[in-house]
Amino acid sequence: MKCIICKNPKDEKDFNEEHVFPDSIGGEYKIHNVCKDCNSHLGKTIDSKFIKSGVIRAINHDLKIENKKGKVVPAFPNIVVDPNDNSIRLKPMWDNKGNLKDTEFETTIKGNTVKYDETKSLNTILSELDILYKKDKIPVLKGIEDKEEKYNKFLEIKEDFKQKYEKNEFTSSKEPIEQRLETFGEEIILESLKISYELTHEILGEEYFNDPLCEIFRDYLLKGKLDDDFESKIIFKGFYEPINNAFNFHHFILFNINNTLVSGVTLYNTFVSIFIVSKDAKRYNLKEDKYIIFNEPQDNNNSEMV
Repeated sequence: MKCIICKNPKDEKDFNEEHVFPDSIGGEYKIHNVCKDCNSHLGKTIDSKFIKSGVIRAINHDLKIENKKGKVVPAFPNIVVDPNDNSIRLKPMWDNKGNLKDTEFETTIKGNTVKYDETKSLNTILSELDILYKKDKIPVLKGIEDKEEKYNKFLEIKEDFKQKYEKNEFTSSKEPIEQRLETFGEEIILESLKISYELTHEILGEEYFNDPLCEIFRDYLLKGKLDDDFESKIIFKGFYEPINNAFNFHHFILFNINNTLVSGVTLYNTFVSIFIVSKDAKRYNLKEDKYIIFNEPQDNNNSEMV
């Protein structure tokens, strides 16, 4: 059996299940012609980057899509309250279903990380710092042996904290919180390209190895990245709907237009990628003009062949 990625003939034991649509987004459609080494490569260079990209994390969180471990990964595990001052941070705490349980503040005071509860008064917090000092629980002071020097350093810490409190720096979270939420597009294009390549092979069979466009697609998957002129090499078009209309629906379509095979990959019913996968449809003796594969197990797949 030949792997559709590396093209090397391998024993059956060298293959395992490949989730065409990543299992971290609920992928259920599987193929069995990708070897274990290439499966791992695709997971690290394409699937993982796609799942971790900002827009995809936000959609998965909003739709409460569980990852392989049954956990909804939060879109914002940590948030910088003031983008110009990384010393003040808001740390959301999430449950495994992606629901916000609580938040707490952290600040860096004289190189020391201190948790901050905005419900406490300044005097309460300063009293707690006094207790920590007496118990020698302030890490930044532990290396100071001279008592006077140590105490003076502690007074600096208290004063620094007091100034930040009085300037209302900690409560700056009431202002709009800024967090980088972006995707460079390449992650979505590569994931769509991978899905297109694998399902095109699923429909066309090993004859697709002999198609010139097959090699171009395969080369990008092996490299795990795109180049500047990829749109002209693979003849790609992409567009998307507003992400607030996204839902957990993914599918693939392959259709024949005037002897040209065109594929379309739709992710979250939002991101649509169109590829020309062959310029010579006649070589495949296809029985149908259109094939649709949904993200469902093969046994339950309501694929349409028109």
